[in-house]
Amino acid sequence: MPNILKPAWLLIVITTLAVACSPGSDTTLVGDNTPPADPGPPVYGGHLRVALEGETNNWLPGQGNHVAPAALTVAMALFDPLIKLDHEGRFRPYLAESVTPNDAFDEWTLRLRPGVLFHDGTPLNADAIKWNFDNLHKRQGSVTYGSIRDVESVEVIDDLTVVYHLSQGIVPFPDMLTRAVGWPVSPTAVERLGDEAGLYPVGTGPFELVEWRRDDRMELQRNDDYWQEGLPYLDGITFRPLPDEDARLASLISDDMDVIQTLRQHIVARLRGLSDIHLYEQVGNSSGSAIFNAQMPPVDDARVRQALAWALDPEALIEVLGGKGITPVQTQYFNENNVWYSPRVAEAWPQADPQRARELLQDYMNDPQRSDGLNPGDPVSVEMMCLPEQSLIDLAQMYQAFWTAVGVDVRLRQIEQATQIQSAISGDYMITCWRSSNEQDPYTIMTSDFGPPDIQPLNYTNFTHPLLDEKIEVLRLEPEFDKRYAAVEDIMMLFTEQVPNTWTGSTPAAVAVQPRVRNIKGWTFPDGTPGDGMPVAQVSWAQVWMLDDEAWQAEQAVGE
Repeated sequence: MPNILKPAWLLIVITTLAVACSPGSDTTLVGDNTPPADPGPPVYGGHLRVALEGETNNWLPGQGNHVAPAALTVAMALFDPLIKLDHEGRFRPYLAESVTPNDAFDEWTLRLRPGVLFHDGTPLNADAIKWNFDNLHKRQGSVTYGSIRDVESVEVIDDLTVVYHLSQGIVPFPDMLTRAVGWPVSPTAVERLGDEAGLYPVGTGPFELVEWRRDDRMELQRNDDYWQEGLPYLDGITFRPLPDEDARLASLISDDMDVIQTLRQHIVARLRGLSDIHLYEQVGNSSGSAIFNAQMPPVDDARVRQALAWALDPEALIEVLGGKGITPVQTQYFNENNVWYSPRVAEAWPQADPQRARELLQDYMNDPQRSDGLNPGDPVSVEMMCLPEQSLIDLAQMYQAFWTAVGVDVRLRQIEQATQIQSAISGDYMITCWRSSNEQDPYTIMTSDFGPPDIQPLNYTNFTHPLLDEKIEVLRLEPEFDKRYAAVEDIMMLFTEQVPNTWTGSTPAAVAVQPRVRNIKGWTFPDGTPGDGMPVAQVSWAQVWMLDDEAWQAEQAVGE
């Protein structure tokens, strides 16, 4: 088995950086929704129909907004990450064969697996990795530029080896290669297609593009030259964006779709009550939230953000989402089962105190230097945008009710998901419903979500703070868990005072399938190590299969 880290500090990082991704609680299932404990032997063939919660604007890493669960799950069919996370949250080579640091953690040597080809036959080699870095990621305007701002260059050592040169040491650097920065695409294809490269993705993944009709469907077929022998099992996949949650659920019930994803509590509750499906769930760190644009008056003032948080009752917000008894209240970037979770932060988080909210608002309104330029005593006005999906319409109206009750004028605006993400990147919003946090290392999360706004477009809140910068430095270089935990707790305590976002409840990632579909969550690394399941409903499609008529009838006969 290839080692990811040098033996001298392997044990330290295994015990401390295993916390990079806590897969959350075990699958919670009800009755005949439960997938079989043994999915049986894999079956080749079949074409899956998969309904997603939204569309993606562009499939070229560095250009597309690959943050939504729908984008992430499609990406796992088209691309392979250089690094993935195992069931204990450890970084392990995937498309790479190994990745090792120097003693200062500012040079990381990555060795590629031999014989890997892009869908167009271009070899995945060191030159391709360098080309991707130089042309897609390390350029002004790249969506990923801010995430890798500390990576100065990629040096080609030989045909399969590169060295990432960092401006400073970063202990959890491999985490950066689990997302879009670590999804290589064919340089040949991008140069040939030019501005249209984002419409015709050419990766190394288990499936390759046949056709993409935006907002309608994406057709993929099996990659016969896939680097993992014997994979994938399926002949093809059709992905369809169905943003309406009820319509997506109906498509599964009617057998129009084989697989659906959802991150909505009320849909999970309904799925738990259905028969003749299999339901996979995984609760991670992702949580419903409302994020504030800290550069937009009046929410540029911490008093207003605090007041809006104190005015909310998260239990009521969870209930309107249909999540009562499904997901707990979230108070920080990590759910209560995660190793980074802090009870002290949970106790300090502002919530359910309307009087405190009124006092903070009054202090802001009476300030002659108030940031919105209105006269002292004038009411505070805010605008919140959210998606036109019924549960989120209800949620936005509940936010509006809580804030109106403490004297805030609230305007609601509906917006489609792709436009919402672009508005957040450009800073063209005041408040928006969102999902915050993910399953990555705290350093990666914090540098992405709160990096310098002028170079990190993923800092959607545009929030910065000296203490935050100081503690991120600890996370950057400190390998000891206790010291990293203390830094994370300090950051989360800062957020209880500065409130860059509010929280509702932990998001239940769920994938529901027709009973013939197998192995949604049980993917493994090439050496057999279990993977991290399906965080944020992101499925590793290479190892999913579907029973054919013969296998299905044989299984039914055994059951009888």
